[in-house]
Amino acid sequence: MTNDYFADAKKRLEQQIPPHDTTQFTEMRNKIRAALEKQENEYLLTVRSLKTLVLGDWNTDEKKQLLYRLRNLLLKNGLYAETIAGYYEMNKKGGLTQEQIFGTCCARHQLIVFIDGTGTGTVTEQNYLNTYYIFQGKVIFFIKEEKFDKLKDNPSEYIKNFPTIITYKNGDLPEKILIYSRLRIYRLAEIIQRQAAIGKGLKNPKYETWEKRVKNLKQ
Repeated sequence: MTNDYFADAKKRLEQQIPPHDTTQFTEMRNKIRAALEKQENEYLLTVRSLKTLVLGDWNTDEKKQLLYRLRNLLLKNGLYAETIAGYYEMNKKGGLTQEQIFGTCCARHQLIVFIDGTGTGTVTEQNYLNTYYIFQGKVIFFIKEEKFDKLKDNPSEYIKNFPTIITYKNGDLPEKILIYSRLRIYRLAEIIQRQAAIGKGLKNPKYETWEKRVKNLKQ
């Protein structure tokens, strides 16, 4: 029965597909290729439209330069990325509080790369994420392996607040950030495209923006 089914299917396809050396076959091939290229280009545009925020200690020049290097690594590999530094310029112009700045960052970025640190700013950011837990699903949290090993048997609140925890050793942080950021962004782009095809997500008139979600939590 199965063999008969495939034999019949093959026969029908052979009847529909013109010989490979005909104009009709060339036109069909070009049409399929164009459709695939269009789909690929739309996918890559979606990938590049998704924003990644790189967070971590930046209270010294050395730590700032690390964040900039990580941002540039993501940019070099086709992922749009920023650090929080640019948003502090908004503070000078608009008088935003630190909480408003961080809230703006979280709402405008689809992925947050959060590197464990001890600086005041990093602790503030972590505390903000504790309060507005809806952002925690956006975070991939990187922590040194030795520190994580001390906490894993009795997780502190700090560790429990991050659903996605990735450990790293000295020297392999940039590679791990690139790998996991690409995985997350490419997967998210795929989800967005699938949602758009069925009228969900951003295409849904009832879609609730991140700004509105935070506002609802405050009420």
